[in-house]
Amino acid sequence: MRGLPADTGQRLRRAVALLRRYLCLAPVPEGDTPAFLRERLVVLPLLAVIAFGTLSLSYAGVHGDSARVSRHTGPALVDLTRAEVSLAQAQQEAESALSGPALVGLDQNYRGLITRTTQNLNKVAQARALSAAQRQSLQVVSGLVIDYNDYVGRADRSRADPTLSSAYLLYALSMLCETTGDTLPTARCTESTARGYEATTIQDRIDSLERSLRSDLDDEAGWGTGPMVLAAVSGAAFVLLAIGLVRTLNFLRIRFRLLSLPLAAAALPLLTLPVLVWGTVQAHQGQAAVRRTVEGDLAAVNAVSAADAKDTGSAATDPIGALEQRIEDSMHRVHSDGWASVTGFVLPVGLLSAGTTGWALLAYRRDYVRVPGREDFQ
Repeated sequence: MRGLPADTGQRLRRAVALLRRYLCLAPVPEGDTPAFLRERLVVLPLLAVIAFGTLSLSYAGVHGDSARVSRHTGPALVDLTRAEVSLAQAQQEAESALSGPALVGLDQNYRGLITRTTQNLNKVAQARALSAAQRQSLQVVSGLVIDYNDYVGRADRSRADPTLSSAYLLYALSMLCETTGDTLPTARCTESTARGYEATTIQDRIDSLERSLRSDLDDEAGWGTGPMVLAAVSGAAFVLLAIGLVRTLNFLRIRFRLLSLPLAAAALPLLTLPVLVWGTVQAHQGQAAVRRTVEGDLAAVNAVSAADAKDTGSAATDPIGALEQRIEDSMHRVHSDGWASVTGFVLPVGLLSAGTTGWALLAYRRDYVRVPGREDFQ
């Protein structure tokens, strides 16, 4: 090699030639049958283990993300949105009920909305989508909802004193969201820019938790560095394995006039690679569809649109229900569960292929090539 000492260049050429030989990329010299079979006995099973092992890890990573998106993260975001909308509707119900005659008070609509909020928050906690920090934030939100309901109850019990009742209800509203105005008739929720530890109201904390879950969804719906690296290693190993098996089959046919059915059977699992790749691409498309739905339409749902749907009394116009169905359909269309069920079979098939290859080559080396025994060295 130009620019290198002669001995260094010669060593590099020998190393490259040896590497090509062990990667099944070099032609087999005449009369080198024992060495060829010995090398293939080591290389081909090893390539099979590497190819199917890395494929199994990469495949499990992608389809594990699909399971988390469809069973945990997506439903958790839907339930958080339902809780936020129910709270906003509960505030509207409370203001409407407590601004009327003193004998009316809170009705079952308010109590039903608070119960629905609590149930949705409990469903989020049970979805197994939350980290320890997110779970702690959710517990704080649940505690604040209890306090919020307590102050609305005080306002209800103080109906005989409109000033005190309005003060309690105004304080409950300030717990719910950032407000404009100092009196109840003019006080309204306003858009908040609070983030992190600055988020103190219930809606701010829910919004912060939703942003955190959307970030998790982005990570789950992306390809990810780990699965991509593993997929690249697996692809390279599959190419080398296919070349090695084809060249070994051809070698056995020419040298021994032998059609190796075990090696041909060991090569058959390689044909499943395009199918598994197609299933993985489909799963990623489903994840991307869920992410678009969550970051677009679900994030735009507000209390007004949900209240309008409630007034119509039609489930078909329920915006959150419709989006929840779209999320489920996105994963159902790509047969996410079916593709994920294949995960446990990838590595065992690879090990079976490696074992079949090693057993066949060991048998051919024993039956067709004279291997020196102990008596030859005595």
